[in-house]
Amino acid sequence: MSIKVLHYLIALAECLNFSRAANRCAVTQPTHSTQVRKLEEYLGVKLFERNRTRVVVTDDGEKVLRLARIVVGAADEILGIRRTRMRDKFVHYRPKTESLDSI
Repeated sequence: MSIKVLHYLIALAECLNFSRAANRCAVTQPTHSTQVRKLEEYLGVKLFERNRTRVVVTDDGEKVLRLARIVVGAADEILGIRRTRMRDKFVHYRPKTESLDSI
């Protein structure tokens, strides 16, 4: 299970459509569907009821979705700290330059 797959889960729960969710995640629809199915197999629960016309989040899916949002939110915060540190590192970096007098 990866953070990326949790993003797929959240996108599907919000879009309730595999094609739109895949588009939101910038992957193909088959890739998105496969990853969601593998997550269900890994967890041993059905997260979505699906048929040709609609997708519905199951009760187990709602529980997993709530936790997935917490995990993804925490991961985003962690990455935000990293981005801030990297930005600060470059903002404060000033390469030494030689003055024209020393040439």
